Amino acid sequence: MTEFVQNLRELRLRAGQPSMRRLQQLGGQTTAPSGDVVDALPRSTISTILRGSKLPRAEFVSAFVTACLVHGNHPPDKVAETTERWLARWRTLYAAEAAEGEVGETTDGEMTVEPSRAVNVPRHLPLDVGFLVGREAELKAADEVSRLQAPDNVVLVSGPVGVGKSAFAIRWAHRLINDFPDGQLYVDLRGADGLLTTESALGVLLGGLGLHEDDWPADPWRRVECYRSLIADHRMLVVLDNACDTEQVRPLLATGGRCRTIVTSRNRMSGLVAREGARRLVLDVLSAESACTVLTAIIGEQYVRDARAELEELAELCAYLPLVLRLAAVKFADRPGQGFKNFVSALRDNDQLLSLKLDDDRDSSVRAALESSYWMLDLDARYFFRTLALAEDAEFTLESSAALAGISVAEADRLTGLLESEHFVAGVGRSRFTMDRVLQAFARTMRRATCESRTMLAG
Repeated sequence: MTEFVQNLRELRLRAGQPSMRRLQQLGGQTTAPSGDVVDALPRSTISTILRGSKLPRAEFVSAFVTACLVHGNHPPDKVAETTERWLARWRTLYAAEAAEGEVGETTDGEMTVEPSRAVNVPRHLPLDVGFLVGREAELKAADEVSRLQAPDNVVLVSGPVGVGKSAFAIRWAHRLINDFPDGQLYVDLRGADGLLTTESALGVLLGGLGLHEDDWPADPWRRVECYRSLIADHRMLVVLDNACDTEQVRPLLATGGRCRTIVTSRNRMSGLVAREGARRLVLDVLSAESACTVLTAIIGEQYVRDARAELEELAELCAYLPLVLRLAAVKFADRPGQGFKNFVSALRDNDQLLSLKLDDDRDSSVRAALESSYWMLDLDARYFFRTLALAEDAEFTLESSAALAGISVAEADRLTGLLESEHFVAGVGRSRFTMDRVLQAFARTMRRATCESRTMLAG
């Protein structure tokens, strides 16, 4: 770091050696962690840093270099370009020191990196799921990605609501731990309280890498650069769970050649595949046999031994979706005295099916999971989705859906594409599509709710 500080001293000399007071004036003001507005270049801090050998804060480097160049009458574009080069060099040095030690700070506000006895390796993966059925083929395909001579840096796990994307990604990530000894980072991009912004997610990642909030660059894009610099030369695995769209994810991708990012999303994220070359793994619903295995394991063999027909019907009612299967099985297991056949009979009511949720877990709800995706659609797509509830059959064509919605076939094609990208419908042939039972029930529920709202407003 001595060389870096020496270069700062030389920069001041080349600028005509402005006084400490002049540098303080040119440095302007900034907001301290306490919220107070203070000088970006206090004279005592300038003096301390230029006499020392420690790496200063990025904010100091930016303000100091800018002040020197402005004092030397450099044009604004040259000031910006040169300052960015200094910051790029700072990030490289900081990443190297952060990998070898712990970040600290002196009472003068100077950032330091003290050697540590052991490198802090993040291990942030959630608990591995104890019971994952019917995903052997998909895990084998994922392992094939890992064995490629030049492994893809970004892998997207996509599929409909409730298909088990998170469980699959977490299981696979645990299998990969030995391949990424420098650490595993995890971020839930939706979270319990709604969509997590990219900036907030970046904060989680930087914190996981041991960088204190006070040391984050003020500019959001420089935070992205700092994050990428910190992991660039490490073998790290990053899991971005429940992503909304490509725009949310792109700044969070680990760009180091020895890193990998696993993204899970209900969205197909075609942009991520096209631009970043992401490898997409699409999870489908479980087979009928696997769905029955899930139900039996949770409910108990003694309750379904003489009710095979009802067991298969329950699996079909749940559309073979792992989330719905587990919720239904746990709801019965909570009150087995009602009788399994009676329980299945009650779930033939679509409202009962959509109302499945666990009383002590607000995130475990069929309807809530579907609504979170539904409200992300634009108005036209939501209207089109509700209109599909009028179809007598689960399958539809572009022509039949256009007639139902009163729109052109071209517009029906566009809106079907939007629904397909979020896995609300699935293609089953040329210009033919289908919607599973759970989604049909949800579409009808949302159509009924919309009609009731309009009636209340009209009244």
